[in-house]
Amino acid sequence: MKPKRTYKDSLFRHIFNDKRRLASLYESLTGRKVAPRDIAITTLRGVFFNDIKNDISFRIGDRDIILMEHQSSWNPNMPLRMLWYVAKLYSRQLDSQEVVYRSRLIPIPAPEFYVFYNGNQDEPDYQKLCLSDAFAHAANTLELTVDCYNINYSTKNKLLDSCYELRCYSIFVQKVREGIQNGLELRTAIRQAITYCKTHDLMGDYFQKNESEVFDMVNFKWDQKRALEVAKEDGISIGTHNAMMDVALNLLKQGIPMKVITDSTKLSLNEVRKIAKDNGLAF
Repeated sequence: MKPKRTYKDSLFRHIFNDKRRLASLYESLTGRKVAPRDIAITTLRGVFFNDIKNDISFRIGDRDIILMEHQSSWNPNMPLRMLWYVAKLYSRQLDSQEVVYRSRLIPIPAPEFYVFYNGNQDEPDYQKLCLSDAFAHAANTLELTVDCYNINYSTKNKLLDSCYELRCYSIFVQKVREGIQNGLELRTAIRQAITYCKTHDLMGDYFQKNESEVFDMVNFKWDQKRALEVAKEDGISIGTHNAMMDVALNLLKQGIPMKVITDSTKLSLNEVRKIAKDNGLAF
């Protein structure tokens, strides 16, 4: 029997891990045209549980570095996460730590930060998040701003109107949700959403070519989300430290990121790492 493939990538990242689609999305966001050949994808893909990973990042020549995140749950801490990501990207770009001690100014690409949100919480079509909003007291020593776009499908959404690929993604997600709300099993809802996109000129070629991968990615991510919800409910109902450790182990086995587990169980990062190591899940 052929082993079942498990895709821990996200559909958003899979679609936009493509220079042509990134160029289209960037032009819709900024009004600036960029040639796909001038794009260098720099997405962080960690190997270990505690590695830093992001959704999409890319450079445009040596001028700009663009970071994009997709969120199905609203997160007001995205500026802090973006700070970690861009620091990692700058560190990786510079060949040696000694470069920062040189007497001349070292040029670095200017960063831009974008979040695309399509969760169930009601959020405006556009808003800006600032790192300084999280400071314990008012200070002007460091700032990082993130442009956040609600990409839940709407005929009045200007960004979706201007970016074909993003609109197709939004409609696909909406169709999966509609199927589930109408009582379909997740697997059936995904299949029907794929068929809808293939037959309505919604990136039909992409869904035709990548149908198995799309199904596995979406099925895994939605199952993962539900597992997290159930685990949190179980942990809250039991309310003990040992119960949270059991929840953490179950989530680790399902490949859920360590940061998500610490946030959900309130266990420390060292505790979750030890659980992973003790159960042969750290590598």
